[in-house]
Amino acid sequence: MQKKKWFLYGLAAVMAVAMACGGDTKTPPASPTIAADSTTDAASADGSTWKITAPTLSSPASGSTVDVLTPNLVITNATSKFVAQSIPTYRFVVLSAAGATVYDSGLVGAGAALTGHRVPAETLKAETTYSWKVRGETNSATIGPWSSTFTFTTPKGLQEGFQTPTTLWDPLTNQKSFGTAANMEFTKDVGARTVSNESNIRYDLLQTINAGEFSFFVYNLNPLSVGDKTKLMSMQEGTSDITTNDYRFTVEKRGGSYVAPGQVRIRIIAGDAEDHGRIFDSAPLQPPLVKAVWYFVRLTWGSSRARLQIFNADGTTGALGSSVLDYDMGYGSYTYKPVPHTAWIGAPVGRAGSQDASVPNMTVKWVWIGASGTKRPDGK
Repeated sequence: MQKKKWFLYGLAAVMAVAMACGGDTKTPPASPTIAADSTTDAASADGSTWKITAPTLSSPASGSTVDVLTPNLVITNATSKFVAQSIPTYRFVVLSAAGATVYDSGLVGAGAALTGHRVPAETLKAETTYSWKVRGETNSATIGPWSSTFTFTTPKGLQEGFQTPTTLWDPLTNQKSFGTAANMEFTKDVGARTVSNESNIRYDLLQTINAGEFSFFVYNLNPLSVGDKTKLMSMQEGTSDITTNDYRFTVEKRGGSYVAPGQVRIRIIAGDAEDHGRIFDSAPLQPPLVKAVWYFVRLTWGSSRARLQIFNADGTTGALGSSVLDYDMGYGSYTYKPVPHTAWIGAPVGRAGSQDASVPNMTVKWVWIGASGTKRPDGK
């Protein structure tokens, strides 16, 4: 019995050795780990394939209301996580409240530290909330992570006037003015007409604009219109007599009573009407103005310089044509700083009488006054 038991133990041992030695399948060695590329890799959970940070959204601030329908979207650039390198291009995307893509910028060249991109005209709707995000990208295979998402709300439409501390928009095509109109005739979809030399629109700005733009479309700058040193547009401090105002800023289109009808002149007083060293006059300008024609007029000022531009324009579409006048002048080393700051279409009647007040029988629309860095809502 004992011999039989030892026999069975021996047989089991022999069979075990045979099975272990007889198999020829071996477990393959583990594959060596391949170091990942330091700049790109397989797509991450967010779809990115580029080892860079997400850009940081800067402006407009999330939840803000922008001044224009063409906001400038600004980011702080992304940075590389491992290898020092630049991120040459970015993609800006604007989304509707439902998450649908409203605008895709394509690839936008990067700035030095900040990158900005302006949404084109006729892309966004008025009084609408949108969200936006940005990522670094070079092509379909090299994309960085998306930034966080900011929201912004657009202002009222082009047919409604609005005013902020740094901007003012007055379409004048809706039979009313955002300013204070005197002796003006309004025509729907056309604009506001100066009935006489005593017609004007006054705008009381919410704060002083030391550097900015005052622009509008105007019809019928007749060189022979009634009057002498008539004003196309004006700015001043408060509402005292504009002729001797310490911050007088007037653009004249001289009328039929002047020795050179149609001549354009600019006068700037930089802080003291009694100090002749602070009174600056342009050269006599004689642009080829024609009655019954639409023009676009833009006056800009800042850094002790002023620039007046007049373009031919399409009064229906707002498209700009050829330049009629482009004149630049300085006003010493002074800052234009009227307090309070008042602007006019035309001008109030001063001590020289109505013949030197407003250009008569001109029609004005789409008026914009904005600090430097702001843009007209129509993108002009």
